[in-house]
Amino acid sequence: MPENTWKPGEIASEAKKIYLPRIESEYPHLPPSILYKDLPKLPAAGDSQCPKSKLLVAVIDKDPVDAALKWHEENAEGSKIAVKAIPVVSMANEGRPGGDWEFARKAQEEEICRRSNLARALTSTSKDSHYLIPSTGGIYSPSVGATQQHTVWEKFKCLPIISVVPVRRPKLNEAGTEYVFDEEKELMREKMRMVLRIAAHQQHKEICMGPFGIGPGMLNPAPLVATMWREILFEEFHGVFSSVVFAIESATDSYLRKEASTVFNVFKEEFDPSNIVRTQHR
Repeated sequence: MPENTWKPGEIASEAKKIYLPRIESEYPHLPPSILYKDLPKLPAAGDSQCPKSKLLVAVIDKDPVDAALKWHEENAEGSKIAVKAIPVVSMANEGRPGGDWEFARKAQEEEICRRSNLARALTSTSKDSHYLIPSTGGIYSPSVGATQQHTVWEKFKCLPIISVVPVRRPKLNEAGTEYVFDEEKELMREKMRMVLRIAAHQQHKEICMGPFGIGPGMLNPAPLVATMWREILFEEFHGVFSSVVFAIESATDSYLRKEASTVFNVFKEEFDPSNIVRTQHR
């Protein structure tokens, strides 16, 4: 079926009837999701033996799930030992597992749910319900069965998903470039930190994410969010991770408030080596 004829509701219906039962049949003992209401702060300097420049960051024009699956395949190729899967960061709905994935909404979490069992994984728990997700909390789903984007579901691969709720529709200045309220800016930072704390707590050294908190329904300022990610990764969490990939599809990138560039280009520029490794020539 051509990609442009696909309707989200039809894909969701097919997933519920055919593919979710297949995933549950093929993977009957997937571990339950874990709700993190809070996690202790990591040491400010991370591993003192690992300099800031040790962290590698790439900004690529690709879907995050596809990127994480391919990345894991490349890591595992030729390896004689099990290689840890790459977690994908999902912009979660705080009240409903998967948000409006069964309907027409095309936000990131919903799109992931239409190609995986994430919606069910978010409610798989041996304890109480994970919802509502706390404001600065998150859910770690250790093993979500997923398939490549816009393909017939012939083969599933498992990957972890980190689900955290971004700040939605903060009050911005007239130019749309800065938060009016410091509380909303700091809340966004704390949510970003929670993403990284969950990954670190689960001993992941590599992470794949899209433009967390940016897009329709979010309205966080992309240039500022990109800067915040750079500061948090290279200052607060330096030495904790080895590689971080921001996978941002430019073809579907239709939002950047009052800016001519795409979100992809904003992140590409922010993580240019000249902005990370400073020299006397700057």
